[in-house]
Amino acid sequence: MPSFNKIPDESIGKLTKLNTLNLIDLPNLSNLPSTMINFQLLRQLEITKTNITNIQLDTLTSLNSLKITSNLMLQTVQIRNLPLLQSLAISPNKKLISLDIENLPSITTTAIADNTQLQNVSFINLPSITTISIIDSTQLQNVSFINVPSIKNLDLSRCQLTIFPESILTLKSLVTLVMTSNQLSTIPLTLSSDLPNLQVLNLANNKLQGNIFQPTLVYIRELYLRNNSLTCMDGIGKHKSLQRLDLDSNQISSIPLEIMKLSSTLKQITMNNNLLNHIPYQMTNMGSLESFSVGRNNFTSGEREYLIKLFSSSPVKLYFSN
Repeated sequence: MPSFNKIPDESIGKLTKLNTLNLIDLPNLSNLPSTMINFQLLRQLEITKTNITNIQLDTLTSLNSLKITSNLMLQTVQIRNLPLLQSLAISPNKKLISLDIENLPSITTTAIADNTQLQNVSFINLPSITTISIIDSTQLQNVSFINVPSIKNLDLSRCQLTIFPESILTLKSLVTLVMTSNQLSTIPLTLSSDLPNLQVLNLANNKLQGNIFQPTLVYIRELYLRNNSLTCMDGIGKHKSLQRLDLDSNQISSIPLEIMKLSSTLKQITMNNNLLNHIPYQMTNMGSLESFSVGRNNFTSGEREYLIKLFSSSPVKLYFSN
């Protein structure tokens, strides 16, 4: 139906028993039918490859699945009051600027990807959602969360964020936060106190400098910080829950002895491609440590041979590869 520039409201409005509606490959279609409200039995809706500029979906009481993809002229999306919606996918809509999602009591996950002009996103009253992914949205400026009490997993990778969105700090149930490949240079001082359930934090490929271990991340179990510009590990001993630590490709030249305070928790460390020329011999006695990877550092051949011999009688496996 590529010649359609408008779907006749009166005709389609009579299809009150419509269960599935796919608006696909309609490059001349610029508006949704104004009678969409009549589709109270509609369960599946796909809007793909149209020229629609604005999508407003409200009070479709049976809608279960919604897909909005590859609409070249789409700029704003408002999705509200869809009580049964469980599946929502929005990508890639190259001119999408604003996205508002509100009052969706049944949705548990959503994926929003490759909307390269997306600037503003708001999530309001989503009581059941546990996973939100917004990736490859390189113009993203504002993300707002209001009454999203159950979210456990949030991915904001490859969005070129320069400032940590403060609204994230309201997500008290958050367990995993992934913000790889952004432009972050700092993290909030209140991160650990505001997010007491956060266990996995991935900030790889950012602009973090100096000492990442301030503020203390008391509850973090897995911390991924590769490809930053970190130089210092002071304070690491206070991160008493830490089990996995990835510091590959930074500028760290020494490991403080206070790392021994993590002997009962820390299982894995990777510090490939740093500036290390020494490792504290006491680390051979870290009770929980299983593997320690230190390839591409500044060890002399003599120091390397010494470390290989030292760790050979330790349960800790030392790796110089990678």
